[in-house]
Amino acid sequence: MKRSVFLLLFLPAAFFSCKNNRQKLVGSWHSVRLENRDIDSFFVKSQLYIDTIGKNNDPATNMEVYGTTNIDSMRRMMQEQFDSAKSIQMRSVTNTVFNFSKDSMLYISFNGNIDTCKWILGGNNKLTVKDMNTGGTGDEMTWEILELTDTDLVIKMMQDTTFSKVTFHPEKP
Repeated sequence: MKRSVFLLLFLPAAFFSCKNNRQKLVGSWHSVRLENRDIDSFFVKSQLYIDTIGKNNDPATNMEVYGTTNIDSMRRMMQEQFDSAKSIQMRSVTNTVFNFSKDSMLYISFNGNIDTCKWILGGNNKLTVKDMNTGGTGDEMTWEILELTDTDLVIKMMQDTTFSKVTFHPEKP
């Protein structure tokens, strides 16, 4: 009896919650931030390497190890390459748009390239996305929606042993 009462109370609430989240999700969302432990660590370690390369060596050692005694010029060149890579990464993030349509299609735009996917919002805030560009035989990914409000969509995407957390804001009309 208690179980029946619980199910009667819980199921409509769960259904309403999924339907409400589905309605919130429909629309165009612009990526504003990517958090990934491995990418962040790479950039921190790379910057540290650039900042310290050749500083504790004499000119002869720098010539032997790095092929130059002009470490400052080498460091500037490395910093330019680092800044360029970081800029490309940020542009890639900020030029990503997810457009969830009412008919369960998801159009993902990366720097002008568009992927078409089918999306399904399941229980436990799971968002399943199936690539449709290969005639419906493409990859299927399941992401977790960490936050969904009128102003924020935060998705956790797993890849192998690491994950990314991507924050989106609604596109301005």
